[in-house]
Amino acid sequence: MNIFKRIQWFLAVLGVFLIILATNLMDKNNFLRVEEAVENIYNDRLLAKELLLGISIQFHEKELAYALKDSAYLQNQNDTVNARISELLKKFERAEATREEGFILEDLNENHAKLIHLEANTQLKDTLYTAACIDVFSAINTNIKELSAEQVKEGRNQTFHARNAVNTAKLFSRMETYMLIFLALVLQVIILYNPKKKSSES
Repeated sequence: MNIFKRIQWFLAVLGVFLIILATNLMDKNNFLRVEEAVENIYNDRLLAKELLLGISIQFHEKELAYALKDSAYLQNQNDTVNARISELLKKFERAEATREEGFILEDLNENHAKLIHLEANTQLKDTLYTAACIDVFSAINTNIKELSAEQVKEGRNQTFHARNAVNTAKLFSRMETYMLIFLALVLQVIILYNPKKKSSES
């Protein structure tokens, strides 16, 4: 095998190697995007959804106690429930909340603080479910609905990114197959190619 043939072989094999390496790196990048999207859906969206459900349940229990004029609830359980709500809100903030969720959470924290302030007023303990309390609970329920809507929106976005990454990975996989078939044909041409010099020399 002369030097020209060896160079041809070397370049052909190098070309195949580089194309396979490039496509594998692109595949790896796309699968990492899929993995990241799936982790985000679980860690951020599902975890936040679970926390939001816990917050909603605590507020509804509190509102029910107000509506039923349960004065024993304010004396015995209310402080514990308030502490639990504050803890859940802090966890929600740490669960990669979006900018929009951050604004809603800030408003929800303010409404919770207003409710605690109303509860601290001893005069209100005799008439629990006042117009002021109803307004605060209404605002809190609106905040929870808005956060829930954001969860759905962000979950949809993450799913869209994951689907795009999978489709891109599939496309590159097809391109890789076609490229390898093309390179196999090129290699066959290189291997079978005989310069006309040989026939003229003989």
